[in-house]
Amino acid sequence: MGTNISNLERDGETRPFAAHGHAVIGSVGGLTLLRGVFEPGWRWSTDVAPIAGTDSCQTRHLGYLVSGRMQVRMDDGTELTVEAGDMFDLPSGHDAWVLGDEPCVMVDYSPEATRYARGRSADAAAPDDKYMTLVRRGYVAFNSGDFETLRSILAKDVVQHSPGTSQIAGVYKGIDAVLGYYGKLAELTGGQFQAHLINVFGDGQGHVTALHQATATRNGVTRVSRGTILFTFLGDRATDLLEMHEDLPGDDAFFA
Repeated sequence: MGTNISNLERDGETRPFAAHGHAVIGSVGGLTLLRGVFEPGWRWSTDVAPIAGTDSCQTRHLGYLVSGRMQVRMDDGTELTVEAGDMFDLPSGHDAWVLGDEPCVMVDYSPEATRYARGRSADAAAPDDKYMTLVRRGYVAFNSGDFETLRSILAKDVVQHSPGTSQIAGVYKGIDAVLGYYGKLAELTGGQFQAHLINVFGDGQGHVTALHQATATRNGVTRVSRGTILFTFLGDRATDLLEMHEDLPGDDAFFA
């Protein structure tokens, strides 16, 4: 693995907002990063919406607020405040504005950051195909324990492959067995197992790879690890889920 260094100011792409600040986006090796400077008076619906051409921000943000304070209003009306020192995972579908007289400086590591404050041609298709959208819905349902939605996404004869040698390893055949596996994950971690979606990739033909970060606490030990699931769809239902783990021996030990 070679060493790569890039200077954000020198090599990055600057995207000015309509007013009140700008974003700089740079990439090096496997890292893409956005640094946003949001000046007092900045509001997404007035300073970025004319560029994005959408009613609300459709970019997911995953990052850290270096300075300042920002208010966020989700499309469903929910509001939250992000302050200096806060890490955040903010889903798409929101408006936001700077609070107070101090600029907000944000560092964003989301894979979607490359789309931020960039115009989109009127005839360009949305990045997600219908299968990628179903996978996103599935992750939300999994993390909230919404088994009804999961049943609407998984085929009755779905098969999920969980690799390794731990007590959760195995091939789960049928929707009841798969949902039972999810229940076992919750039972072993006191309901604390979460799989946070990082990104999805699709071929438009019913195959989707999802990259996620799993967090769980068991026996007083918290583990954070990454993995992927390869989904195969037939019609609008997932028929096969193949798990792959970043650190399978570590996950086996955690669930031993």
